[in-house]
Amino acid sequence: MDRRAMIKVGLRLYGLPAFEYQKCVLLLLEKALSRLPEGKEEILGIFDLQGFSLKNSDLKFLTFLFDVLYYYYPSRLGQVLFVEAPFVFQPIWQLAKPLVKSYASLVQFCSADDMRKEYFTESTLPESFRH
Repeated sequence: MDRRAMIKVGLRLYGLPAFEYQKCVLLLLEKALSRLPEGKEEILGIFDLQGFSLKNSDLKFLTFLFDVLYYYYPSRLGQVLFVEAPFVFQPIWQLAKPLVKSYASLVQFCSADDMRKEYFTESTLPESFRH
């Protein structure tokens, strides 16, 4: 299995100011990039959409994330997985799609089962995707 560094984004409300979330994302992004194996340059972004609702949607944050990748880390995002996206996410994605520019073509919708089988081994599977 060809491993990329991974960033997993879970959509949960923690009550932090938006700026704190943004700082955290930048720190995690730098950490993921520093862990890339020799000769690898792309990361895998996983958006865990289990439990997604309009209440916890944040188009502004999604735009921030893709803008950071587009302008400051071009060509570093290899693929984006939207895992277990509920029906209510589709209109949000249609609004966000033009804002994320060329990264929209990197997005793949998948189930947690498909993601587990295709991208992870038992030892590398994130805890939140274990049943």
